[in-house]
Amino acid sequence: MFDKFFALFRSQDQAAIDPVIRPQRALPASSLPDTPLNAFELRNSFRFDTGDRAAFYRFLRDHIPIVSSGIWTWVNLCCTAQRMTLDGPDPETRAAARVLDTLSRRIYPREDGDSRGFERLVQSVFLDLFTIGRIALIARLLPDRSGISHIEVLDPHRIQWRRDQHGIHRPYLELEDGSLSALPTDAFFFRTLMADLHSPAGIEPLASIPFVVEIEQRMLSDMARSSHNAGTPRLQIRMTPPDRVPGEDGETYQQRVNSYFSDTMNQFRSLEADDNVFTWSDVSVEIIGGSGREGTVWKVNREQVIEDVITGLKLFPWALGRSHGTTKNWVYAQYNLLMQIVDSVQQLGSDLVEWIAALELRLRGNLATPHWQFTPNQDPFLLDRNRARLLELDRVERLVKNGFISRDQGIRELGYSPSE
Repeated sequence: MFDKFFALFRSQDQAAIDPVIRPQRALPASSLPDTPLNAFELRNSFRFDTGDRAAFYRFLRDHIPIVSSGIWTWVNLCCTAQRMTLDGPDPETRAAARVLDTLSRRIYPREDGDSRGFERLVQSVFLDLFTIGRIALIARLLPDRSGISHIEVLDPHRIQWRRDQHGIHRPYLELEDGSLSALPTDAFFFRTLMADLHSPAGIEPLASIPFVVEIEQRMLSDMARSSHNAGTPRLQIRMTPPDRVPGEDGETYQQRVNSYFSDTMNQFRSLEADDNVFTWSDVSVEIIGGSGREGTVWKVNREQVIEDVITGLKLFPWALGRSHGTTKNWVYAQYNLLMQIVDSVQQLGSDLVEWIAALELRLRGNLATPHWQFTPNQDPFLLDRNRARLLELDRVERLVKNGFISRDQGIRELGYSPSE
């Protein structure tokens, strides 16, 4: 059942280049295969038949709830409010603001009338970064090279890297016929979510997900079948056959027993909410199913698998609304780690917009320097941090007043320079 996964992670030289998605006739639910991901494919009328991992990761993102939630969380953590600032003489910055406002209206690679092209582009870039781990863009210039015409989004898996005579990796675009075309480094933008010294293509953030997702989806399927089979309470009606009358032949006895059984069944089937049942003491009614710890066991087992998926997404359970009883101090440390990651990814978004804006301004002869800034995420521990800062200020002040350290030493302890 894992042949598909092994095929997806073949070496780059063996990976096929043909389109990944093939139209396929949808099959009825009764004929779907046992493998949950195969069932997803058939329900959505397509299947995977090549080694293009990007399409497979997008498939997981769009169809597996926990993966979708994780990527959605990462993208929204990074996509805080954004704005452009410009450095330079006033006439330059005013002219640059008008140029970049016009550029923002056409920079997003889809003509939908949205004037916030930079924000839309950054959001789309973050979505691809957290899905396939890399982005590739090329700036197409106007015929007279007076500015940027538009941004073309390239398939990152078509970017091939070759070492030159100095050992530096140079980017090439793989064309339809399999040949390679050198990319212009001044108009080409390529970034990865995480750099890898041994591979310019970086890492794939969802590489550890497919195997665990297959297990999670199989468990979900098994849970559904198990719950359907035994999770609903039912009545079990047991009737003791009446004794045989002396001298009664077998056929007559059988007819009497069947008639008694049928009469009792009809009485239960036609029972209304305010009716009563009248039988001899040879009829007993019990409730079966819907009891026991089966549901709890399923839940605990699935939570363990889901936690592995969340870990593969580089998140913590509480970030997706799943509390496992962690302490406040532990969540505090995890939050700090998340914000460090968010800051590094936001820097990548700033690099992209600043690269596009600077290229446009230089082509138009404008020397203003653009800066793309993200608003920091709200800090739920801000009150605790301020209290800790006040305690630190009080501690340093006492040390200075009592002569244990000099004033300049105290300033340095607080993170400032005495000259400032």
